[in-house]
Parts: sequence; structure tokens; C-alpha cells
Amino acid sequence: MTDNPGVRYEGGHSARLRRRLLTGTALVVVATVGAAVALPLLRDRSQRRLERRADREVTATAQRTRAALLAAPSTREAALRDAAALDGVEVLAVEAGDAGVRLVFRVRVAKTAASVFGWQEANAAACFAQVVSRSATPAVMERLPCPT
Repeated sequence: MTDNPGVRYEGGHSARLRRRLLTGTALVVVATVGAAVALPLLRDRSQRRLERRADREVTATAQRTRAALLAAPSTREAALRDAAALDGVEVLAVEAGDAGVRLVFRVRVAKTAASVFGWQEANAAACFAQVVSRSATPAVMERLPCPT
């Protein structure tokens, strides 16, 4: 045997290096697979959250429209259209009846948000009907299916 300190017979340096490379490769593979699985789930969750915010804003805008209509009840079509002239509100129909004037309107909201995944967008729309009369008790706002 030689007493050369640079020579190892049990493969000490090279075996350790191989184990480290194997461990590092395994960690990179696990991290890549984890990211490939987790990122789409997080993106979908973020998109659903944005869509729920848009739906809540549609309902809030419809409630503001209802409050504006009931604040100054009128039987004139032009006055009701003016009262419903909020951003994102489209008056579809004004129908006069025995109980009062029924206003059908559509609320549209578009939300965008920046996220880790870039810009995300959600659009929401719903139709509502509100009867406006001069009586002291206001009618309940009704949610309707939107016409195509």
C-alpha cells in the first residue's frame, strides 16, 4: 500500500459526490412536480375568488339601484330610468301595472386583478326586477334569468 493521501480506496469523495447529486436531482424533480400540480390549483382558486367578488359586486350594485329607485318613487318612465342610471346598470324594460311600475334591469360587472399568475379577469351579470309604487311598503327586488 502506498501512503499517498490523495488516493482513497473506498470511493469516499466520488461516492459522496454521487449521493449529493442524486439527492439534489431528486429534490429538483419533487419540486418541479409539486409546482406543476400546485400552480394550476392556486390559479383556479384565485380565479374563483375573483368571480365571487364580481358576483358580490353585481348584488351590491343591484341593491344600490333598488335604493335609488325607492328613494324617490315615481310612476314616470324617464324618472325611473334616470334613477337607475348607475354604472353597469342597463334598463331592459319598464312596465306599468296595477301595483306600480315594474323596472327590469341588468347589472354587469367586470373585475380584473393582478396576481402571481398575471392579470385575471372575471365578468358577472344578473337581471333584476323592482316594482316601484307610491305605497309605504316597498316591494322585494326579484332576481330574474337574463334574456339572451
